Amino acid sequence: MQYSGVSASTLLVDERDPRSAAALSINDPYVLVIDDDEDIVNVIMLLLEIEAYFGIGLSDSLKVLDLLEQLDVDHLPSVILLDLMMPGLSGYDIAMILSQNERLQHIPIIIMTADSRVQGASSIQGAIDYIAKPFNLEPLLVKLRFYLDPHPLTEL
Repeated sequence: MQYSGVSASTLLVDERDPRSAAALSINDPYVLVIDDDEDIVNVIMLLLEIEAYFGIGLSDSLKVLDLLEQLDVDHLPSVILLDLMMPGLSGYDIAMILSQNERLQHIPIIIMTADSRVQGASSIQGAIDYIAKPFNLEPLLVKLRFYLDPHPLTEL
């Protein structure tokens, strides 16, 4: 991991020990960013920090499920930003596994991919939104804001 601006609002998980993120007590909504390209994770984490959002970045897909299983139900991510084409465990597999896990299936998954065969979230089991790579930051932010910012109708 190369992102050096890690602050109280963002965390890059130590790939050797994903339990470091499980010890977090983030009470605010946050994004779990999963991409094998560390540069992409770094850019997204920096974007989250600039926008005053919380985030956890992970580039080893084999560590994702362990991390999520260790998190207390009150500290699960508000949204997962998931790359589809990764070595080890693909984003396709992660999305499918999460969609079948009763404890985790409620977490919205935004897929991001350079796979031109994927035309939208509906083609990926468990995904609710989609962004094509390479992506512009503003459309990504719009999608993330929807899941991270409180919705006026839910505060009645």
